[in-house]
Amino acid sequence: MSNRRGIALITVLVMSAFIGMSAMLLFSTVNLEMMIAGNKRRHNQAKISATSGINHFTTLSLDYNSLRERAGGLQTLQVLPATRLSDKTHYEVKVHFSPHLNEGQYVVESIGYYTKGNKILASHPIKALFEGSE
Repeated sequence: MSNRRGIALITVLVMSAFIGMSAMLLFSTVNLEMMIAGNKRRHNQAKISATSGINHFTTLSLDYNSLRERAGGLQTLQVLPATRLSDKTHYEVKVHFSPHLNEGQYVVESIGYYTKGNKILASHPIKALFEGSE
């Protein structure tokens, strides 16, 4: 009879340990999934901010010659400095001129940021090729 009690006790302890480990694994998995979802959300917010920067640049209707003139001899011109969309998101827009591009072409780069305080948690660049008349 006491042998059966010993086996029952060992079985209960093993099952309790198995259930406890399963619960810890479930918690760990859920926690990791929540962190991944948060990172994805921050990245998406940065991407939306970068898209806003491209749209903002497009509405300015700046032509190639005026951009070239503002840039002087520089290959890069910051057209829009950090422009805040909310307390956590902003973007900046730069224009790049390259000798590898055809005459009248330039690349617009918008970088969207998701920040918390002064710390950048996510950033996303978007580049677009523009063609303007000379």
